[in-house]
Amino acid sequence: MQGDFHVNDWLVQPQINSVERDGKTWHLEPKVMQVLVHLASHPNEVLSKDRLLEAVWHDTFVGDDVLIRCISEIRYVFGDDPKSSRIIQTIPKGGYRLIAAVTAGVRPDAVPQPVPNIESSAAEAQHTQKAHELVFRYDYDLSHPRGSHGSIPDEPHSASHNGHPHSDESNPPYPLIDKDESSAPHAEHNAAQTHGSSRHRLWSIIASTSLVVLLAVLGGAYAWRSMHRSAVDFFWGPVLNSNDPVLFCIADQGQYAAVTLRDATDPSRQIVLKDNLTAVVIDDLNAVVQITGILKSNDKKYSLKGEGSTNLTDLRTGPTIFVGAFDNAWTLRLTKSLRYHFDNNPEMTQFRIVDSEAPTKAPWVVDRIEQMATNNYRDYAIIARFIDSNTGKLAVVVAGVGRGGTIAAGELLTDPTYLAQLASAARASGNKKNMEVVLSTPIIDGEPGSPKVEATYFW
Repeated sequence: MQGDFHVNDWLVQPQINSVERDGKTWHLEPKVMQVLVHLASHPNEVLSKDRLLEAVWHDTFVGDDVLIRCISEIRYVFGDDPKSSRIIQTIPKGGYRLIAAVTAGVRPDAVPQPVPNIESSAAEAQHTQKAHELVFRYDYDLSHPRGSHGSIPDEPHSASHNGHPHSDESNPPYPLIDKDESSAPHAEHNAAQTHGSSRHRLWSIIASTSLVVLLAVLGGAYAWRSMHRSAVDFFWGPVLNSNDPVLFCIADQGQYAAVTLRDATDPSRQIVLKDNLTAVVIDDLNAVVQITGILKSNDKKYSLKGEGSTNLTDLRTGPTIFVGAFDNAWTLRLTKSLRYHFDNNPEMTQFRIVDSEAPTKAPWVVDRIEQMATNNYRDYAIIARFIDSNTGKLAVVVAGVGRGGTIAAGELLTDPTYLAQLASAARASGNKKNMEVVLSTPIIDGEPGSPKVEATYFW
């Protein structure tokens, strides 16, 4: 697929990594755009994951999860529901297929403009100059009290009931030429004065209009940045404004005594070597990477520690971001006293989020058996920001019940649109400082969808 193209009624512009529809533009990461372009180059064809990985990451070793994330991003932009897909269809054990209509071409509104008629250009120029004079006079009238300069006609020679133009004889707002003027030199002088004044007005209009347009563009850009900035500051401001560095307390798995490494001369050859390392779930790492992007852009220092090696002294040094739930003991301890907290049955086959103020209400549950058997389920997560009474420091919780919930929580906390909605809910509650959010996301073939807020609580 070369150049711009359409997917249904979305305009895709690969050179600038953008997707546009109805005046709204979404920007994709370069690799995500490459996946979309490759799918669009083979419409209605099932492309295996290996084929897509080879086409986009042919010079890099990556796992399926990277591709899955790209497909999820594309679906998010196009508003595509994996359950009833209209854009990208998942073929179990097969790969992905772009089922939307793909057409090459330019934007539908890019209509060539007619070539101007050279013979009529002079007349049009005179008409344009008169129009500018009228606009200038109208603006002049608006910028001064009517009593000081009299009224200004809408047309250059519109007359009053007695046949004379409306003006203040003692102080006319602009040069007037009497139709009955008998002195030719005097008339020529007035005409030249009028012509020079008109040219001056025209250039004044051009300069003023350019300035207004420039200010409007700059003002619009500033407003857009301010809106997005304020949405991010709403949640992350207390973290960013702290003088202390930020600690990530990440859920970790057990220690491993061996690691599988690849031979540099033959990457297909793998060797198992003795080692001592701690594993981190890549879905949790996804949320960490998203959040660290905000910290780095604000020059905020941070460090990472596994939950097993984090102690109370560490949590007292500054704000802490807790990632992961059932594999992070610190998350379970901190959220236990909150309104929304994690819970499970004794057999560890059901993991859930419970509302302590409505314990009999059906909780948000993930059935472990269903999760493992189908890889299609609905996941849930808790987002919280509060002052921990044990440490006196700010605590932020980003924790899903399953794996996809943490990804969705990280997405919500780094997307200005979602944060703006959360800020609106906080204002409605009286701008309380502490907050807790329960969200959900569909998991289709192991891929998380967009986050959806299920409940909020502010205190």
